[in-house]
Amino acid sequence: MRVLVTGATGFVGPWLIEELMSGGHDVVPSPGSSKLDVTDALAIHRFIESVRPDAIAHLAGISHAADASRDPARALAVNEGGTAAVMRAAAERRPRVIVFVSGSSEVYGQPIPADLPLNESAPLRAEQPYGRSKLAQERIALEIGSTSRVPVVVTRSFNHTGPGQRPQFVAPALAQRVLEAKRTGRTEVAVGSLDVRRDIGDVRDFARGYRMLIEGLATGRVPTGSVVNVATGTAVTIRRVLELIARIVGVEVQPRVEASLLRTDDPPIVVGDPAKLVRLTGWKPAIPLEQTLRDLVAAGD
Repeated sequence: MRVLVTGATGFVGPWLIEELMSGGHDVVPSPGSSKLDVTDALAIHRFIESVRPDAIAHLAGISHAADASRDPARALAVNEGGTAAVMRAAAERRPRVIVFVSGSSEVYGQPIPADLPLNESAPLRAEQPYGRSKLAQERIALEIGSTSRVPVVVTRSFNHTGPGQRPQFVAPALAQRVLEAKRTGRTEVAVGSLDVRRDIGDVRDFARGYRMLIEGLATGRVPTGSVVNVATGTAVTIRRVLELIARIVGVEVQPRVEASLLRTDDPPIVVGDPAKLVRLTGWKPAIPLEQTLRDLVAAGD
């Protein structure tokens, strides 16, 4: 297939491009946002017409919760409006184009213990700007897919990390601080909430899952309109992530809780159920967390 990847210059984009190419697909990366604004419907339409893809992997969007909180209107415009532009342009293509949309587990909001592990039928309790923007993205993708008969699959992707992730996210932020502690000889490392538990996967495993969903949608194995969790099914404390990073770096550190890093609305545990993804594609996570963190540290050292 000829696959157009939006958001190709972001964190996941290069990994998905590599995964698709290794699967024998012809990949066309989209330009960065400074050259192609995903909210510009006419520009998106023209670009998709020029590429003539068989499939679109739509990754472009606001991906950091703090960015969305600072500018909720922009987050909604990009995540919902940009997705609408891509879906409408896909609807006008002949022959048909299939669309993969990278969504977020943040649509679940703050889960209650009875809902864990979260499967796709769990209540959608998104209250923060990022989660609401991703819920709007999901809904517009499914609505246009249904009314315009565009085959579409949307993920609810749980936490994932690996080489290339911005240090605003927890694992690379901790890796950066531990590496700095080693360089300076300090022992204290600034942290937020260490005892919350999160489902954290490897970006390369997630890229593989995305490829399998795209291929499954193309062959009909993945039904159009599917919403699918991408998760490991296992939760780990942030304290454990810090301990693993410190061991990999080879230093002993003392965590120092910093108020600016605490989130009062952090749920104590978030873990997803990947059973639907496994059933549809046969996907299973293959890279252990320690290897993920080892590669992350090596990339930042």
